[in-house]
Amino acid sequence: MANNPNVLGRKTIKDIFLEHNLLSAEKMEKALNEAKNSQKPLQQIVVDMQLADRVDVLQVLSKEWRVRAVDLAEMDVDPEVVKIVSEQNARRHLAIPFAKEEKVLLVAMADPRDFFISEDIHLRTGFEVQSYLALPEDILRELNKVYGVGAGTRAEDMVKGLTEQLPEEGAISLQSIEEAVDVTEVDASAPEVERIVNAIILGALQIKASDIHIEPFEHKFIVRYRVDGILREANFQIPLSYKNAVIAKVKIMTNQMDITERRKPQDGRIQVNAKGNPIEFRVNIVPTVFGESCVMRVLDRASVKVDLNKLGFHVELLEKFREILKKPYGLLLVCGPTGSGKSTTLYAALNSINDPETKILTAENPVEYNLGGIIQTNINTDIGFTFPEALRAFLRQDPDIIMVGEIRDKETAQIAMEAAMTGHFVFSTIHTNDAPSAVARLHEMGVPSFLISGTVEAVLAQRLVRRVCADCGRSIQPTDEMKVVFSKYGIDIANAKFMKGKGCEKCNGTGYKGRAGIHELLVLDDSIRRLMLTEISATPIRDLAVKNGMRLMMVDGLIKVVQGVTTVEEVLAATQ
Repeated sequence: MANNPNVLGRKTIKDIFLEHNLLSAEKMEKALNEAKNSQKPLQQIVVDMQLADRVDVLQVLSKEWRVRAVDLAEMDVDPEVVKIVSEQNARRHLAIPFAKEEKVLLVAMADPRDFFISEDIHLRTGFEVQSYLALPEDILRELNKVYGVGAGTRAEDMVKGLTEQLPEEGAISLQSIEEAVDVTEVDASAPEVERIVNAIILGALQIKASDIHIEPFEHKFIVRYRVDGILREANFQIPLSYKNAVIAKVKIMTNQMDITERRKPQDGRIQVNAKGNPIEFRVNIVPTVFGESCVMRVLDRASVKVDLNKLGFHVELLEKFREILKKPYGLLLVCGPTGSGKSTTLYAALNSINDPETKILTAENPVEYNLGGIIQTNINTDIGFTFPEALRAFLRQDPDIIMVGEIRDKETAQIAMEAAMTGHFVFSTIHTNDAPSAVARLHEMGVPSFLISGTVEAVLAQRLVRRVCADCGRSIQPTDEMKVVFSKYGIDIANAKFMKGKGCEKCNGTGYKGRAGIHELLVLDDSIRRLMLTEISATPIRDLAVKNGMRLMMVDGLIKVVQGVTTVEEVLAATQ
């Protein structure tokens, strides 16, 4: 990634110059006096006043900041390389690309320590950024050669927003921002705020996070990412004084939220382009005792797996599931806790049967991914457009297949089942721990047992477990405790391939990278339907289903352990 050492360095340029004997105390005093009336960084003032040689200035800062320097005055810069970064961003950041090598962009910056500049350029261009030090006036001169001289292109104008109320060196580092800016003076339109938000988003995309948590506490303001189902704190911390400005910036980006409203929850969406790929963020902001907390769900259309073959189904279970999808009518439920991949499974199922001869309608809250050939609608409870209302309307749209995002009450369940009885195939999700419990949950909602037994075709329960990292995974021998678990469920481990991740840079030291599904498919046959007419309870239904050949989710997970996909610890954590 970007080469930005010493982001939190505390030394000012004044300290550096004096420490390296580049300037005498007298000359430094002259430079500081000039700096009071100028918006230029101190290093540029020293060169302009000829208090030190430009090469010496670059060498000293290069050595102190541990970054290579480049003298743009001695180079012929290719205009086509310069234009990789837009003029607006180049001038705002005081940064100019001067060369590129395959996927690496060499960028000269006035302050190469600024993490956010490199991350912003990387996000906008897709190039890995290698930072170099250059003098601000040299950067502006080269930009003027390529783009021409226009209003606001002088160094004073360009650095004004970057140096205002910062230490004299004009460094945009988290440390300097925290020390220099009073909480009442941070504005959402400040360039530093945009950089911080861009860096937060880029950080999530780089590590393939599913959620971004931006959270205020009494004495700190932190960012956490959910990766493979586990929250991890970002390797940078935002100054506490920036909490209101960052949240306001996120609100502005949604074009839907009221930035003046801090007393009630708000929802919105943001769409960005990263390397040409459209990525959406579903944003929710709630007030807390220390400020507003923001969670952004990352909806990357390019990464959603809408192919059943890629969801980690056991071959035998996948075959049964595909048979269910061929039925002309009935109700198919997918169950599991929040974040278990239910929506992704339904999308993949719909996509597998999506063809020009089939009309498919979905009611979702909200629509997370757009699927070609499928008519999708957003539920809007504020105007009374609820799941039951959507289902009633759908029945007048002559659909073959209906997908309703979630069954959470009797009304939705009853309408869905009536639709299933009248010649429609209905897909939905329900929040229960396993497949038999989903049937019992419908009964608890008040749905008659005859309606449940007559319409439900199958229930798929699932969880997501972390995969063993492919880069650091190594073969291990099973422990006695592991042998007991496999013996309990009658799983042969004679030819097992047990794997465990050692922890590496690719997996952030966790030993896991990516996730796989573990499943439990309850198919309602005649014997289970007869039982449901007399007793709808999870335990007897589960016992009969297992007797009829249903593989428990725990067993499906342990089979994936034997195959080297995941570990016993992951399966136990997900299923018990």
